Amino acid sequence: MEQHNQEYGTRRDLVLYRLGTARNDLKSARALFAIEDYKGANNRAYYSIFHAINAVHAVSGKAYKRHKDAVANFNKDYVKTLYLIFDYPYKYYTFKHFEV
Repeated sequence: MEQHNQEYGTRRDLVLYRLGTARNDLKSARALFAIEDYKGANNRAYYSIFHAINAVHAVSGKAYKRHKDAVANFNKDYVKTLYLIFDYPYKYYTFKHFEV
């Protein structure tokens, strides 16, 4: 059996492809929202975010099969959580940053 010679793209190609997919999903979400198909718009918006997250992972050479793994590792590696703390006796708010 003859094997086909396949060229594989670069990491940059993968990132650009995933960003393009995210952009197309967002465009679809906006169109669906405009015709009041909110369930479809929500679905396309979710996938737009998911593909954008996968593009960020591709920059560092990471890939995840499950959505929850992609999102969890994105949060762990790239998101800082802001906590708002109300100091009761002094009645003011303080902001503290903690890495997730």
